[in-house]
Amino acid sequence: MNRAFCSILMLFLVFVQQSPAQITRSAAETAFMITRMVDIYHVQPRAVDKAFSSDLYNQVIRALDADKIYFSVDDLQQLDSYRYSLDDSPLTKKEDFLKQLIVIYTKKINQTDTVLDALSKSKFDLKLRETYTVYEDSSFAPHDVQRKIKIYKLVKRNILETLVDMYEEDSTKKNIPVVELEPNARKKVCHAFKRDIQRSRQTKDGLTGFICNAWCEAVASCYDPHTEFFSPGKKEEFQGELGDKQLQFGFSLGEGKEATEITRLKPGSPAYKSGLIHEGDQVLALQWDGNEEVDVSDGSADEVNAFISGDHGNNLTLTLKKSDGTTRKVTLQREKAALDDDNSKVRSFILKGDHRVGFISLPAFYTDWNGEEGGNNGCADDVAKEIIKLRKENIEGLILDLRYNGGGSMLEAIALAGIFIDIGPVGMTRDKDGKVFTMKDVNRGSVYDGPLILLINGFTASASEMLAGTLQDYHRALIIGSPSFGKATAQVVLPLDTLFDEKHMERMKTANNFIKITIDRLFRVNGTSAQQTGVIPDIFLPDFSETQSEREKSLPFSLQNVTIDANKYYHAYPDIFLEPLKSFSKSYMDTSRFFITFNNYLDLLLRAQTVRDEVLEFDNMMQVRKQINSSLSEGEKSIYNSKLPYDIEWNQYEKERMQSDAELRKSNAALTHILTRDTGILLGYEIAFRMPRK
Repeated sequence: MNRAFCSILMLFLVFVQQSPAQITRSAAETAFMITRMVDIYHVQPRAVDKAFSSDLYNQVIRALDADKIYFSVDDLQQLDSYRYSLDDSPLTKKEDFLKQLIVIYTKKINQTDTVLDALSKSKFDLKLRETYTVYEDSSFAPHDVQRKIKIYKLVKRNILETLVDMYEEDSTKKNIPVVELEPNARKKVCHAFKRDIQRSRQTKDGLTGFICNAWCEAVASCYDPHTEFFSPGKKEEFQGELGDKQLQFGFSLGEGKEATEITRLKPGSPAYKSGLIHEGDQVLALQWDGNEEVDVSDGSADEVNAFISGDHGNNLTLTLKKSDGTTRKVTLQREKAALDDDNSKVRSFILKGDHRVGFISLPAFYTDWNGEEGGNNGCADDVAKEIIKLRKENIEGLILDLRYNGGGSMLEAIALAGIFIDIGPVGMTRDKDGKVFTMKDVNRGSVYDGPLILLINGFTASASEMLAGTLQDYHRALIIGSPSFGKATAQVVLPLDTLFDEKHMERMKTANNFIKITIDRLFRVNGTSAQQTGVIPDIFLPDFSETQSEREKSLPFSLQNVTIDANKYYHAYPDIFLEPLKSFSKSYMDTSRFFITFNNYLDLLLRAQTVRDEVLEFDNMMQVRKQINSSLSEGEKSIYNSKLPYDIEWNQYEKERMQSDAELRKSNAALTHILTRDTGILLGYEIAFRMPRK
């Protein structure tokens, strides 16, 4: 062999062999930098001690194996000697635990992949009664034999659920024996498990990179639930959720009869401009640059979306099956796409009955990251525009819907509060040094001063909680719903270095990694905080968020609630006189057929979600599903048969848009169908015109 070629080959092999070592070394540096930055900027940094070490150990194992199918107790015992010594790892950049974790996890991933290959070729006896217990599901198997049994039971359960879904949703399958449908269901389920493994392997820097990334994320998460380590891709995704520009391919996915389908192309997007992708195309496979192609022909829309999101890169090749049966490969590059002004995230309409009440939906406090927060490109300005449209419709009251609004730009929330109050403080922050800063509405005057109702629920969080608390403290709005999430902290995204100077924004564009750090506590103008407690509504109204138990107080390492002195410049408006409105709402909900039916339906949903041991046998699973669906179906029928005292009418501007936009007509019709059965909107309507006017 040519000596020069041998030298080049050896250099290449050394580079390949050193690459994982470079990755772990970089992760150790990153973990060290996370602890340094948190110590400098975090509002309440915790000590990196033995308790931190134990928490870090638990967090990284949970991140790598949330379903407890890769590790056994025997495997974890090999790592358990590190449980109380990991506090030294990020502080001194040690890599020994990380290296051993990579070896064991890689081995377990490969073993699981092999187990799934074997199961995909093995016929399952779906008439054999086996039990999958709650304990099995929530625990690590004691050893590898039991771990394989757990995987077998999970696969069998998912096969049974897939078949039950088939019989319920596809009438053409009802007369086909289950034994004939089992092979396809088995293939689909095993492929889904294997795709989870493939996603891990296809992360930047492969499985080693995936584990190192989980390590860095675990280090950050030990300080509080909202301090997070971001790779560049995750940072872009986070800012995209808050802003009106994000990287995207420009297509939407939905469930097709045979495979996941393209359901919509966004005009002007990469998918639209390619001219090669059409609605109805079936997605058969996906391939990121430099990675293997992944078969998604039997994947759900959620699975395919999960594979497309994440930190993979910007170039994606899709293998599509066209309507004529041919297949085509199309490569797209993600581009920054601005949200069209005509497709604003804020929506409004009129509840038209004996009275006219305006309704505005605000799902997030978004802003323009390339412009000025609180300026004319964010949600506050969009809400103001919708209010102006609604005022032309002579509304008698206004409902602002903050349900499922997880927060976002705090400056947008401040600007939005200013729409409803004249002038004054709207909230306070306190940093790690104890300095209190007042957030103010500095613009005298308001856009709307009529009766105002805010709808909140358990998913209302952060900036939206601040707005709700402010308007409640000022007696400016009546709050209806269930207690909010309970997040009263503020975060900032920084490049992962300890400098915070005039070049900060410049480094935000070029940095390799980022960190979102909790830097402030948020307080209401009366000095209280929504941290862990949430905003307590004036009138309690349960909704579907009651089926989700997660709240700030249930999250690991959540900061405790504290109070400070009230702002001395805060002067509330006169009381709303809550008692008559509370009395009316209680009487109305206790006697309304619609509310009685809805509450019964909600109780059924909560009971259906109770975790129980499962019998893994087809006839039993079909019977259980029929009983649940029968009860829920009766409840849904009763709700949809209820007569409401209003119709939903879009404002004049929206009507004009709908005349020339078929897609908008379709989406608005679907939204109207959902909202006509909304308990919050119904109670808000009945109370809005009963509220006192200025």
